[in-house]
Amino acid sequence: MYKIIGADQKEYGPVTADQLRQWISEGRINANTKVKTEGAEAWKSVSELPDFAAALPAGAPPVPGTPAHIAMAPAAAKSNQTALWAMITGILSLLCCQVLGPLSIVLGTVALSQIKKNPQQTGSGFAITGIVLGILSLILAFIGIAILIAFPQYLTNFQNSFPQ
Repeated sequence: MYKIIGADQKEYGPVTADQLRQWISEGRINANTKVKTEGAEAWKSVSELPDFAAALPAGAPPVPGTPAHIAMAPAAAKSNQTALWAMITGILSLLCCQVLGPLSIVLGTVALSQIKKNPQQTGSGFAITGIVLGILSLILAFIGIAILIAFPQYLTNFQNSFPQ
């Protein structure tokens, strides 16, 4: 049985060796995590215990200056800015400026390509939303133009409804 010191500086356990191996595989503890075997006085890092050497991933050595009992958190995923702009221009194209529809479609397509090349980036939902809103705004613009061509009296009636 083992006890560990978590990244929050709290002591956890007792836990079995199998549980520790599972936590290593899940990334919940790493080679620097402090562990104390039952009956031992001193804390050791997981990498110092031969029982867990096979379970530890082969990777970079610990970062110098990092306390051994703090697990390194993975880097946060970064949202693709082009995808965000695709969504913003898509919303604007639907609300007021149909001219932005094609820009929204292009930005969304470029963003999806960038996200596919760099899986650490997020924002595919923003990109897809921008593409859909851009297409919808273009469809509405074409319907409006078709109505004005088919029924020119609507434009005349609209102009006459305002006082001179």
